Amino acid sequence: MSAALLTLVFALAALLHGIAGIGFPLVLTSVLSLQMGMKEAVVLTAIPILLVNIISMVSGSAVKPVLQKYVLLAISSVIGSLIGVKLLLIVPSAWLQFVLALLVGLYVVSAGRQMRFTIPDGRGITSFFGLLAGIVGGATNAMSSVLMMYLLAKSHDKNEIAQAANLCFALAKVVQIVLLWSQLQQLNHVGWIVPTCAAIVALWVGVWLRRWIPFQQFRWLSLTILAVLASMMFYKSISSLIL
Repeated sequence: MSAALLTLVFALAALLHGIAGIGFPLVLTSVLSLQMGMKEAVVLTAIPILLVNIISMVSGSAVKPVLQKYVLLAISSVIGSLIGVKLLLIVPSAWLQFVLALLVGLYVVSAGRQMRFTIPDGRGITSFFGLLAGIVGGATNAMSSVLMMYLLAKSHDKNEIAQAANLCFALAKVVQIVLLWSQLQQLNHVGWIVPTCAAIVALWVGVWLRRWIPFQQFRWLSLTILAVLASMMFYKSISSLIL
């Protein structure tokens, strides 16, 4: 992938994240996994995703109330991320890409139908969703496909949902970076400076545009793009598994 195209992918994914509060890890990993193995895609995007998550989290209202409300979800997602990264290191990339395609497809269908899930209260249920989201996020960067099901069932405040999601994303990403540190040290980070800077600028633009762009129109465009990516990943993963 050329540097210009890579920068464009980073910027568009960050723009979506700024407007919707989620999407940067999902879109970025989906696109890059079409060009390289899942392990390489996750390692290469680890630090840019962490930066975007932190900026998204602090650009909203106060973080402390969100942390207090969702502390159990955040802790369990961190534990799940430990398991997910271990799976990333031992499971073949084709299988991880296949799982990612299914998760993205599930997210598109549930979001497209505007499905709201009824989830009972309880520490066990919260811990289960946090753990599952962490495992999925650690292995595929698709944490939002699980996490948003829980958050949408528990809150009607889109800003609170976005902050809680980015809080869990950021904490789990720190774990992922620590566990993948040896792989990260082998990368040439210079080539990722421009795309990451472009992503940060696009993120702020997206946060600003959130007030003006009709969200439904942008939402359907985003879901269409994700559906295409899921189809391409599904085809590539099946081809790799069969051949």
